Amino acid sequence: MRGRRVGWLLAMLAVIAVMAAAGCASSERSGTESASVESSPVRAEVVSSIPNVQKVTFHSDALDKDMKFNIYFPPGYATTEKYPVLYIYHGYGGNEDSWTRVLGIDKVADEWIAQGKIEPLIIVTPQIDVSYGFNSEQFGNYGDYIVQDVIRYVDGNFSTAADRENRYIGGLSMGGWAALHHAFTHPELFSKAGGHSPAVWMDDWMDTGGLKNWIYPTEEVRKQRDPYYLADTADLSEMSVYLDSGDQDYYKFYQGAEALDAKLRSRNVRSEYRLNPGGHDEAYWTAHLGDYLLFYSGSTGQ
Repeated sequence: MRGRRVGWLLAMLAVIAVMAAAGCASSERSGTESASVESSPVRAEVVSSIPNVQKVTFHSDALDKDMKFNIYFPPGYATTEKYPVLYIYHGYGGNEDSWTRVLGIDKVADEWIAQGKIEPLIIVTPQIDVSYGFNSEQFGNYGDYIVQDVIRYVDGNFSTAADRENRYIGGLSMGGWAALHHAFTHPELFSKAGGHSPAVWMDDWMDTGGLKNWIYPTEEVRKQRDPYYLADTADLSEMSVYLDSGDQDYYKFYQGAEALDAKLRSRNVRSEYRLNPGGHDEAYWTAHLGDYLLFYSGSTGQ
């Protein structure tokens, strides 16, 4: 009987150790991130087991409300390893499910990791609503939510390589604008940035109503927000940028992507621009998921 009690005690200690390891946080923090670690249990529901995707709900201090993100874990995810992280944002009218349930980036990642085309990585797809990802009186402090709350929570609760070199940011359409905006205003946080059909508006605002006046109420504000103008002065010497668009993009975002790429190259920033056949739709982005993953996490041997 005594031997059974000892065995039971050892088993319980082992379970506790595993649970503690699962909640361990990376100790390294960038200068803009809080050193505090989330103490409350992770609120997560399983989206799928293969690929391994969970939906996490957490409280955003910047927005003072609960927000959601989906998180993809690579096959064989282990808390004894540290993984690079891609934060990738949805478009206008989308949500945290856009990159996973709709486009299937998790399935392509699983397949390409298995084939050795890309290195294992964590992919986080946060909810940003229709905010364009910046602080505003109308929607709240979505900019602080992106660069502070989300990153702090992910680094504090999952096994991440919590440094600039292993942190990437990207997005499609509105999310592409947000990704480029934050990459260019916080180059100390990200080493790679991707704008996939990014909403880098030039002169033609189509039938978007008062969108221009909301995003860029004055020319001075535009210079502080627009990735095209931020590229004039941001220190992007240590950043790699990937831009792409369909040649039939309804919003003509290929114009802004091409102009931004030219400006970046003129400043000797590592930039790549691809104009591909296609429109501004799910079919286009799905067709190029592999290209995006190769940019963010391509294996050196490929």
